[in-house]
Amino acid sequence: MTLQEKLTKWANETAAAYHKLAKEDKSCNKPFYTQSNLAKLDKSPELLILGINPADKFNCEYDHPIDENGYKGQIQNEKWGIPNGMTGESLLKGNPFEQEKNKWKIWPPIEKLFNMSGQSYMLEEGNYAYSNMILYATKNAKVIPSKALDLLPHSFELIDALSPRFILCLGKDNVVNKFRNNIIDIKEIITDKMWIGKYNQSIVIGLEHPSNRRGGWNKHYDEYSQALKEIIEQNK
Repeated sequence: MTLQEKLTKWANETAAAYHKLAKEDKSCNKPFYTQSNLAKLDKSPELLILGINPADKFNCEYDHPIDENGYKGQIQNEKWGIPNGMTGESLLKGNPFEQEKNKWKIWPPIEKLFNMSGQSYMLEEGNYAYSNMILYATKNAKVIPSKALDLLPHSFELIDALSPRFILCLGKDNVVNKFRNNIIDIKEIITDKMWIGKYNQSIVIGLEHPSNRRGGWNKHYDEYSQALKEIIEQNK
């Protein structure tokens, strides 16, 4: 199968599973989506940026894909183009608001990190993909519905289909730990801040989430960027 055939199969199955749970379980009545446009990829990306889950507009004034009506609000929002609910095709195309990512709290720090490390080419179109472990949007990761965790296998399937050379895994929580349990050869690079491991053929770089107010991105850019540069150059 080609990459797009694998991704189309993944998107159809994942959209159906998330749609079903959003309709059947009140706690999961939430919008869901990937971030970057996966339909544009014609080869495995160099980099997969993997967050925990999307943040909704009540937590992020810069992002406005949804409203208080949850999944119904997403369906009714014409910008999503899903009048009958999420489809595999729409899920594959990602977040229609992605062009505004420079306003997101998460993206400028990532750009700065890769610029400082001399690896900015990895954020060029076609070289990266950006998604989340859980696709439902919530105010923050602490309120991800427990039922949503049943859908984590779909994220592993996406990673397997993309087969990126590097995975930047952001955050430290229960969801990330479930992914980390499948990673081998884990080694701490910066204590409690940054680690490295291997998932199948991908090099995984774990880093604290840039939106973590208690975190140290602003204090540790030099340290993070130097470590990132060394990891990438040693594993090309």
